[in-house]
Formats: sequence, C-alpha cells, structure tokens
Amino acid sequence: MIPVAILLQVIGSFLFAGGAILQSLGVRSTFDHGGHASDNRLSLAGLFRLFLIPRWALGLLCVLIGAAINFTALTLAPVAVVQPVGILAVSWSVILSSWVHKHRIPPNVWVAVVITLVGLVGFTLISSTHATGNQEARTVPLVITFVVVVSICLGLAALAPRAVPWLKATLWSSIGATLYGMATGMLKATADLIIRYDNPLLDPQVILTVAMMLTGFVGGAWMIQQGYASGPAEITVATMTTVDPFVAVLFGLIVLGEGSQLGLLPGVGMAAMGAVAIYGVVLLSRFHPEAQDEHEARTRASHTPPVHPV
Repeated sequence: MIPVAILLQVIGSFLFAGGAILQSLGVRSTFDHGGHASDNRLSLAGLFRLFLIPRWALGLLCVLIGAAINFTALTLAPVAVVQPVGILAVSWSVILSSWVHKHRIPPNVWVAVVITLVGLVGFTLISSTHATGNQEARTVPLVITFVVVVSICLGLAALAPRAVPWLKATLWSSIGATLYGMATGMLKATADLIIRYDNPLLDPQVILTVAMMLTGFVGGAWMIQQGYASGPAEITVATMTTVDPFVAVLFGLIVLGEGSQLGLLPGVGMAAMGAVAIYGVVLLSRFHPEAQDEHEARTRASHTPPVHPV
C-alpha cells in the first residue's frame, strides 16, 4: 500500500497548499489594499469574521480534507515514507501563488525552497527512525512545557510588529506553528493517557491536557492568520511545515520520553537539518517577490521629498 499512501499524501499536500492560498486571499481581502501587507494586524474578532468569507471557508475545508487524507496515508505506510512527501506543500504553494498573483518565480526563491525541502526531509527521516519510547506524560512536565511555550510565543508576539517588514509574516507564522506543534504534542499525550494508560475521560489530568491542547490550537490558528495577513501564503506554509514538526518532535523527545534511544549523532543531525530548513525559510521570506516589491515601495517613499503647503 506504500504507492497508494504516497499518492494520497501528494494529493493531501496539494490541498493543504491550495487551502493556504485561499485562506490568505480571504484574510488579505479584509484589509486596505493600498497599504503595506506587513502592517496588517488581525484582531481576534476579525478571526471569527473570517468564517463568513466564502473563499476563506473553502480554504479551511481544503486544509481539513488534506489533514484527513494525511491521516489515511499514515495508516497505510510508515511515517518515514509519508511525512517527507507532505513537504511538497511548500513547492505547491509557491507554484499556486505565482499562478494566482501572476508573478514570475525568481531563481533565488527556488533555491530557498530546495534548501527548506532538504532540511525538512533530513530532519523527518532522522526523527522518524530514531524517536522511540513509551513514557506516560506527567502533569508537571506538561504544565511546565505549556507555560514555557506560551511565554516564548507571547514574547515573540510582542517583537513581531517591530520586526523588519519582510520578516513579520515568518515571525507570526512561527508563533502559530510553535503553538500548533505544542498542541499536537498535547494531543499525543492525551491519546496515550486514554488509550495506552487507561485513564478515564474525566480524569483531571486528561481534562487539563485537553484544555492546554485546545488553547494551543486556537492561539495557533489566530497567529497563522496573522501570518497570512502580513505576507505571502507560501511563507506561512513553509514556516508551518518547518516549525510545527520541529516543536512536535521536541515535545515527544523531551516530554513524552521518545528520545530515550536517541544518540548524540542523530541529535546533532536533527539540529543541523533543522537549521538548514529554517535558513531556507528565512531566504524565502527575504527574496519573495512580494517582499521585494514592498521593500522597493518603502524605499521610494522614504526618498520622496515632502510636499509643503503653499
């Protein structure tokens, strides 16, 4: 069933990328088209109003279908086979965005995409073959992890509006992806508590873990939409595809004890591949045509002499 799983994951990655483009268009339609995208800020009320925008809602449906297809593919083949294929979403998003916005894809953008893909594939292969373990999640480590992650995200959220314009979308998306990664880890911890360790559904630890998981998903969704509002969709896709699995894997390795068999060399390899992927995302953010256009517009505005009234 491996060929079927690969085909399903290719379709799922395309749906995820297409859904991201549609959601980005929906979010951006709520802002003034005459301003700079990097200055856009989405309020929490604005997040809920997005459900009334047909284009955004269709994008959400595509993302959910893609997630269901991804889950199906994971039941048919090993994670090490399926997950690297899902990274195609980065390439799909670049191609779809260039078609929607009618801009040419510069060579340096493709270089950034390739660097990101290499780092992601390497990280996924190493983590999926060396991450093992069977340790029940404890309340104190879960709460500490939640507090640390949320504190880091709040700090980054305070810095994001002050960042250079081309980096804002990456920062907002990184915050969202970090919260998503933590929430994914909390979901795994919840499933283990109920299925593997027979904790009842109304067990206080289960309820607390679910609450932290939902907080991560809701906060992550808000930050991801901030990323769509302040920059191109493909930057958000690349950031999510990079940061989300990194955080989820670290959660599993540290909190859930899946790194008990992880040696020094695989750990160094994962760190190196992670750095490569992040470098690729930064390059994509820097050299994307939309970021270049905004930079040129701001430069022209800064050199335009002021008009004094007569």
